[in-house]
Amino acid sequence: MPRRRALTEGQLEALFALPAAEHDLIRHWTLSDADLAAIGRRRGDANQLGYALQLCAFRYPGRLLRSGDAIPKPALRFVAEQLRVGPEALASYAARPQTRREQLGGLRQTFRFRMFAPGHGRELLSWLLPVALATTHASTIAAALMEELRRRRIVAPGPSVVERLIAAALVLAERHVADQLTRALRPEQVAALDALLAPKDATMSVLAWSRQPPAAPGHRALARIAEQLGCLRAVGLDPACTEAVHPERLRKLAREGGRFSAQHLRALSPLRRRATLVATVLDTITRLTDDGVALFDRAVGRMFRRAEVREEQAVLRDARAINDKVRLFATLGAALIEAN
Repeated sequence: MPRRRALTEGQLEALFALPAAEHDLIRHWTLSDADLAAIGRRRGDANQLGYALQLCAFRYPGRLLRSGDAIPKPALRFVAEQLRVGPEALASYAARPQTRREQLGGLRQTFRFRMFAPGHGRELLSWLLPVALATTHASTIAAALMEELRRRRIVAPGPSVVERLIAAALVLAERHVADQLTRALRPEQVAALDALLAPKDATMSVLAWSRQPPAAPGHRALARIAEQLGCLRAVGLDPACTEAVHPERLRKLAREGGRFSAQHLRALSPLRRRATLVATVLDTITRLTDDGVALFDRAVGRMFRRAEVREEQAVLRDARAINDKVRLFATLGAALIEAN
């Protein structure tokens, strides 16, 4: 079965793409006086231009320029103007492969660049873990990795190596989060979590039933929410177990728990299944509590509105009776005055 891609082809191309926009060129490919002095020690316009382009590519995006790489015309023109040479000089650059190798060695020595080595992968993976714990987007982790490679002056490896590093960081982050969510679980809590995947009836599991939205406002809907909350709170989870987990990670696990069927959840590894269930249960408890409060507010509002209607109707009925009595008293008063 093919390995799941951490980054798409488009995302990888964007990571390794040479700058073409003017503001990116000014920011990343502007040569200093020291750069121009080092470049000027190369013989011939072609070698100077090729050396400068390789230096700029080392700095941003942080990769090696290979033979046959297409240089964007704005980038080529921007560097050539700084060297006061014609862009067409690049056509005769590095006619001998030995020249390119010598220039790469000179660049590493002069500007202290290092080629990527296996030891760097282990160091960068440890550095990437906090980044991966704070986001679920592989493209964000990849951008942080490239920025750190540039900061350390390490020439980026090939796209496949970068993608493997990102995938490994994502896996480590998922395991770290799962361990944080499940490390304090007692055996009876583990059994209660697994019991949520048992069938509630012929159509759904206990977990799926507990996630059902409330019906129309009323005492029955409130009673059902109370029953659902009681079922989930019986697991005895402590919300404090999520304090060290980034909210985006929790939301991702809760979305998976709501999207996966009981059969899919049972097929997961025990660690990932329990972590997903913990996040789903805590998220569902919060949502059901909010739904219960909203239903109670609506029920109380309906009760007050009905009481107001009854009060208005009573006032109208009383008003007619009072008018009749007032007229009777007026007639009685008139009769007494006339008799007097």
